[in-house]
Amino acid sequence: MTIEPKEYRTAIATLKVMGPRLIEIHYDEGCMFRADAVAEVQAKRREQMGNRAYATLTIIPDDVDYNLDTMGRDQGQADRTKSQVIATAVVVKASMIEMLTRLYFSYFPQLQRTFVTHDEPAARAWIKEQLEQDAANAG
Repeated sequence: MTIEPKEYRTAIATLKVMGPRLIEIHYDEGCMFRADAVAEVQAKRREQMGNRAYATLTIIPDDVDYNLDTMGRDQGQADRTKSQVIATAVVVKASMIEMLTRLYFSYFPQLQRTFVTHDEPAARAWIKEQLEQDAANAG
């Protein structure tokens, strides 16, 4: 039996719950990263995944734009007290956004393991490995 992912929309992204331990965040082509729009995505992620252990895979297309107000807000602050995010992989198709993503993570270090790349298959393999390691450690 195949379970279809559940999809949820925000102003700038589609979130796909792929199972109890994985959510994918697919940002829209041509979207503008603004602090309020990114906060909406993060709130929807938390709402859908709750307090169970899970990983996130984020896909950012090459034609997004970035408002600098996004860099000044810790979008993961709510995750620091009650989240069970175990790993985050971010696939960034544009080199400038990849650099800004890495800079953001240096300003706001995450509690979970992170992996930023332009290589989607590598990110998917890394997420799979992180979930397998977490399951082995829990069992």
